[in-house]
Amino acid sequence: MKRITLVTLSLFSLALSGCTAGQTTAITRSWVDGACSQEQPGVTLSVDYLGEVTTHCALNYDGNGWGLFEAAGFEVQGTAKYPAAFACKIDGEPKAFNCDESDPMTSYWGYYNVIDGKWGYATTGASDHKSTCGTWEGWVFMESETTESHLPNPQEFACK
Repeated sequence: MKRITLVTLSLFSLALSGCTAGQTTAITRSWVDGACSQEQPGVTLSVDYLGEVTTHCALNYDGNGWGLFEAAGFEVQGTAKYPAAFACKIDGEPKAFNCDESDPMTSYWGYYNVIDGKWGYATTGASDHKSTCGTWEGWVFMESETTESHLPNPQEFACK
């Protein structure tokens, strides 16, 4: 009798696991294309690579500027020496960088925040910057000291 009960329970467990194995769970991503708004609150992150700008909203984000990459759907690769402090590649660009060193000879990713409604070069590193709902942050690939930013006009707002 014990053996029949054990076999029955085992078959019942297999049947139940078979029912759930085919079901998929909806994965909710934490960001949307475009800027955040009062209707979709969060922190907006814009990335300017050679004049091509991508903007995502990290919905309801609460963290630092480095964590904002993942929350906003961007991939970042730091350097070997500074893996979470010096952006070497964002979404795989520039492909030519090997990310072993932290100081490329002529170009780098510049970190920007909005100060008094205008973009300004960040005064802290992304890991030390507290991202705030309703604000914008940006990264510009700086080919030289005279690289022009194409970051969009920030439209900050107060979160509810």
